[in-house]
Amino acid sequence: MLWGLLAWFMGYIHSIGFIISLIPPVVMAYLQNGLQSALVVLVGYILINGGVQNLIQPKLMGSRLSISPVVVFISLLVWGYLLGGIGAILAVPLTIPVLIIMENFEVPHPLAVLIRYTGEGRQEDVQKMADSVKAFFGKMKGTSTKDSQS
Repeated sequence: MLWGLLAWFMGYIHSIGFIISLIPPVVMAYLQNGLQSALVVLVGYILINGGVQNLIQPKLMGSRLSISPVVVFISLLVWGYLLGGIGAILAVPLTIPVLIIMENFEVPHPLAVLIRYTGEGRQEDVQKMADSVKAFFGKMKGTSTKDSQS
C-alpha cells in the first residue's frame, strides 16, 4: 500500500518521479529476499506503473482536460523553473486556470483555443482560430512598425 501511494504521488513529477518511486521497493526486495526478488519487483513495477503512466494516463489527461501532451510538457518546464519541485508537481493544475483565464478574454482567446487543440473537433473552428491568431500577430507587427516610424 505504501509503495503504491508513493508511486501515485511521485507520478506527478513528470520524468524522474517514476525512477524515484522505483528505488525503495526494489532495494527493499533485494535486502529481504535477494536479487531474484528485486528483479521481479523491478520488472513488475516497470510493466504496471510504466504502462499506466506512459499509455493510459496521458490519454485520459489529454481527453478529459482537453490539452495536448506538448502543452503538459511545456507547462512542466515553465512551472518547474518558476516554482521548483512544487511547480513540477502542480504544473497541470496551475496551467488549467491560466488557460481558462485566457479563454475568457478577447485577445488571448484564439491562442487558448489553439493550446487546447488535441486533434479532435471540427477543422473549421481550428482554422478560424488559427486565422485569428495570425491576424492578432499581424496587428502586433503592424503596430510595432507604426511606432518605430513615428
